[in-house]
Amino acid sequence: MCSKLESNHLQFILAGNATFTVLNPGTGCRFTFKVQKSEPSEKYPEQVWFCSLLNGPDNWTNYILFGILKDNGVKFIHSNRKGISDKAKSSVAFVWTLNRLVNNLSLNGVEIWHEGKCGRCGRKLTVPESIASGFGPECAGKL
Repeated sequence: MCSKLESNHLQFILAGNATFTVLNPGTGCRFTFKVQKSEPSEKYPEQVWFCSLLNGPDNWTNYILFGILKDNGVKFIHSNRKGISDKAKSSVAFVWTLNRLVNNLSLNGVEIWHEGKCGRCGRKLTVPESIASGFGPECAGKL
């Protein structure tokens, strides 16, 4: 089940455990991303989010890391290690969407859909208001 996010797109993406699809209804082009908040480590002592792209038929395991978000999610650093160029349509779509959200600009008809699970804890959402926001009631109160 996928549900269209109605608001708080950036908050959902940075919540810690978000899987979402960016869809351009005009072209039919869509990409599914996973953005996961890291735990502090020696390599990343500051908060970062790992950004992965779904690029295979298995919706559970075919994600490839293509970059990280830093500075409270406003700075994207691309990684070419996994073969996804910064010029790839998927990468361009992610950066374009993120920049529009960070700068509070219109998505110009582009839609963001979530997988029907809370963007923070991953629990299945069943209440219509929670489905619309992408957060369960407990997690919504913690953001």
